[in-house]
Amino acid sequence: MNAELQGRRGGRQRDPATDAAIIDAVLDMVAAGATLTGLSLVAIAKQAGVSRNSVYRRWKTKDELYLDVLETINERRPSAPGAGTRDDLAVLLRALAERVVDKRASSMLRALNAEAAAFPRLHGRYFEEIVAPRREAMNHVLRRGVERGEIRPDIDPDLISELLVSPLLARMASGNIDQLIPEQASRQIIDLVLDGAAATPG
Repeated sequence: MNAELQGRRGGRQRDPATDAAIIDAVLDMVAAGATLTGLSLVAIAKQAGVSRNSVYRRWKTKDELYLDVLETINERRPSAPGAGTRDDLAVLLRALAERVVDKRASSMLRALNAEAAAFPRLHGRYFEEIVAPRREAMNHVLRRGVERGEIRPDIDPDLISELLVSPLLARMASGNIDQLIPEQASRQIIDLVLDGAAATPG
């Protein structure tokens, strides 16, 4: 568990196994068809095999619990090694693809998008604390690609980032993930997009 996540939970010493059991309970229930709105902290405690107080001591609201669930499924944040634009993007995009093919993770993300109106603060914090840093990491790789002469300087990094992640998000939304191979799909998407954004040798 990272320091940021622990800090958001109040910095108190807690049993990591209990935390994991509660988070796993949310992921299992959502993957089985439960809605974020319909779940209660009492039902989550029962599924996790812990007392209600164990949940209430950790999270006062479902928003706080769900944010930690989202942080957990996004916890692995790879760093681009600087080997080259395509290789660096492949590292970042593969992490998203791996999350998409994880049925529990993709179910949780689909539920969040479907119920965004019911959890506006959660939805906003998810984008601010989890999505935005990942997008900036991808944009940084693209800007570095412009500096190296690998990417056209007139290209909008935000637009390229959106083009790169959109096919994976579409697969996640449809649930059509059985044939998706993260490494292969990431490389194919990057090649298709960057072939149109590559700088022309001069």
